[in-house]
Amino acid sequence: MNKKVLSILIISIILSGCCPNESIKPNNTDTSPIIVSDPIKEKTFPFTGKPMTSNNTSLPFMAIIENSKDARPQSGLSKADIVFETMVEGGIPRFIALFHTEMPKEIGPIRSARPYFLEISQSLDLPFAHCGGSEDALKSIDLNNLMSLNEMKFADAYWRDNSKKPPHNLYTSSEKITSLLNEKQINKIPTSNLKFDSSYWDNKDFKKCSHIKISMNKSYDTSYKYEDGIYKKLIGEDTFIDKSSNVELSLSNIVIQQTSITLSKDNIHVEIPLIGEGKGYVLSQGKIIPILWSKKDLTSATELKDENGNIVSLSEGKTWWNIVDKSNEISLN
Repeated sequence: MNKKVLSILIISIILSGCCPNESIKPNNTDTSPIIVSDPIKEKTFPFTGKPMTSNNTSLPFMAIIENSKDARPQSGLSKADIVFETMVEGGIPRFIALFHTEMPKEIGPIRSARPYFLEISQSLDLPFAHCGGSEDALKSIDLNNLMSLNEMKFADAYWRDNSKKPPHNLYTSSEKITSLLNEKQINKIPTSNLKFDSSYWDNKDFKKCSHIKISMNKSYDTSYKYEDGIYKKLIGEDTFIDKSSNVELSLSNIVIQQTSITLSKDNIHVEIPLIGEGKGYVLSQGKIIPILWSKKDLTSATELKDENGNIVSLSEGKTWWNIVDKSNEISLN
């Protein structure tokens, strides 16, 4: 072979490498980190797990709402992210509702505060609308400098509905409360320890349950029926209706937290311990699981875990949270 041709061939092989058809690979001695961009996570509302638009500016708050016969049907509860229901004096429960994902035009009737409602608001670090309160509750508001939106101090944020008798006729709105929050420069960044993952409930080992009834005393019981992918709430035999929109509540999750509800020393008010631990249930997607709840102190959030100590996930959507006495009868089918 011509020496010149041979030289050109050797040089070509050296330049192209021993495997001319193999793609060029990075130098194995290069220790530079490989940077992989994480996908942009979609922001969600912390109390429902629903997608949040980038321009959302709503301020979260809570409101204490009456539940006597004279107060029903109430306004605004179909818009609440979470409604906590528990007992007050007289054997009738009362609600403290959390609003953020949706903002209703009418909320009420607004009623007075109790220490355990304050504790719920503290654990979520949120302001709350109310009208007065028990002596212990008002002392706690002052002592702990809580974010109280008391009608007795901020009357312009509320109105009376003259078609109803007092004290069952005090109302507010998300617009009025938001305006008050802006005026008082209360702009809380909402956080939540709740986990939302609907696929959690695909577990075939979870027991099916389409109806659950809680008998809180001789004069009051509430139940939940699972129909067409949602839970509907009933008080006695009556379906729970939102007056302002004339619609039934559509709930994704039901939480039942069992504790000890006892009569206070004044033999009028009740005491409801929320710090500690206890048992309960969570219902979602027509299924039910037993849970263990725990709360460390006044300002910590309540944790919900399964019997193996794993965090329970809720389905995306609205939640009704019942705080009941351990002796209350709970029937399901």
